[in-house]
Amino acid sequence: MKIVGSHYLDPAVLARLPNLELAARRLVDGAFVGYHKSPKFGYSVEFVDHRDYARGDDSRSIDWKVWARKDKFYVKRYEMESQLKATVLLDVSRSMDFGDGKLTKLAYGSYLAASLCYLVIHQNDMAGLVTFDEKIRHFIPARGSRAHLRAVLGALGSVKPGPKTDVGRSCHHLAETITARGMVIVISDLLDEPEAVLSGLRHFQHKKHDVIVFHLLDDAELDFGYDELANFRDLEGGARVAVDPATFRDQYRGRIGAFCDDIKEGCRKSSIDYVAVRTSTPIEKTLGDYLRFRARRSV
Repeated sequence: MKIVGSHYLDPAVLARLPNLELAARRLVDGAFVGYHKSPKFGYSVEFVDHRDYARGDDSRSIDWKVWARKDKFYVKRYEMESQLKATVLLDVSRSMDFGDGKLTKLAYGSYLAASLCYLVIHQNDMAGLVTFDEKIRHFIPARGSRAHLRAVLGALGSVKPGPKTDVGRSCHHLAETITARGMVIVISDLLDEPEAVLSGLRHFQHKKHDVIVFHLLDDAELDFGYDELANFRDLEGGARVAVDPATFRDQYRGRIGAFCDDIKEGCRKSSIDYVAVRTSTPIEKTLGDYLRFRARRSV
């Protein structure tokens, strides 16, 4: 039986992705041994430092070479590695249901969310999914099984565009809900007040998450390449306005450019990865370019 939402996991897209892992930049929490740095200490191959010996410590952890030099017991500390918990936040508000090309922003974001969850689970980590507009619509905590991936795809397959967005409010709520530090990936057009958006994203940073933002916009939203006088409708508010594109184009491009720059600069200052995405860009290129960028930076 075909899994609902399985069409968002495109084998052709996955086959074109580079053979790279989505590694965590920051320390992560995890219950199992994995590939990412943990804030906890235990037995591993990577030595960190020494601490004073305390009664009850395993004598095998004593550094006898240091004892020979200082005549005092010190215990070696090693850094544990943990499984990454990555939570994908997909904006499903009404404005995401726009697309002047092959895919709407919501469809593009759903393909991107499915591919990211597959990659994370495929590398033996855990992925979760949240869909939101002005409220949280789906909340699937991070898990690592194939059955869990089917649940994520099922949620994506059932998504319907909601009312208006409230990115900041949703992020603040989720920052208090997702307690274990890990990776948070936001997929949205971010069409909200920039400072409210950035405040919500910074809340994740304050909670020690590694934050990535895929900022999705349609070519028509960025270029405003219309030629004829037309009525334009606000997808979330419903208001209509008659506009002569030729007269308004330069002003519009300046405003949308300034909006994107404000978000990008705010993310940079907060050490949040910002990825500007046109929905005309193939999904495998968007994701592949980012994976290569992240791999280069971690070297």
